Amino acid sequence: MRWINIIISALAVWFLQLLLSDSLSINSVRPDFCAILILYWSLIYGRTFGICSGFSFGLFIYLSDSGIFFGLSPLIYTITGYLGGGLNINSARLNPFYTSLTWILILFFHFFVYCLIQYQDLWEFNKRIFWGKWFGTAIYTISFAGVLQFVYPIKGILNAKSR
Repeated sequence: MRWINIIISALAVWFLQLLLSDSLSINSVRPDFCAILILYWSLIYGRTFGICSGFSFGLFIYLSDSGIFFGLSPLIYTITGYLGGGLNINSARLNPFYTSLTWILILFFHFFVYCLIQYQDLWEFNKRIFWGKWFGTAIYTISFAGVLQFVYPIKGILNAKSR
C-alpha cells in the first residue's frame, strides 16, 4: 500500500509540474512542485529514500521535460533529498521555528544551485538580475510550500515520525 501511495503522489506531482508550471509562470519563473514532494518524502521516509527518490525523480523529470543541462534535475533533487533527510534526523532537537527555517533554507539552497547552473550567464554579466531570478524562483516555490503547510504541516510529519 505504501508503494502505491508513493507512485500515485509521484505521478500526480509530475502531471501537475508538466501541466501547470508553464501556466503559473511569471516572467519565466516557474514553481517547482517536485522539490516540495522530494522534501516531504525525505522527511517522512528518511535520508536514503530521499536521495534515491530525488535522483530517480530528477532523472524522470529531465527525460520528460526539455532539460538543457544534463544531470541538473537529478543533482538538485538529490541534494534536496539529502538535506531533507538530515532535517528528519535532527528533528527531535529542533523547535518548530528552526524546523520551518531549515526547510526554507533547504529550498533556497536547492534553487541557488539550480540558478547558478541555469543562469550562469547572468552570474557573469549581471549579478543583480541573477539574484532576482534566484530569489523569485525560490520564493515562488516556497509560497506554494507555505500554503501546503496549512494542509499537511512538516512539523506534524516529524512529530508523527518520532512517536
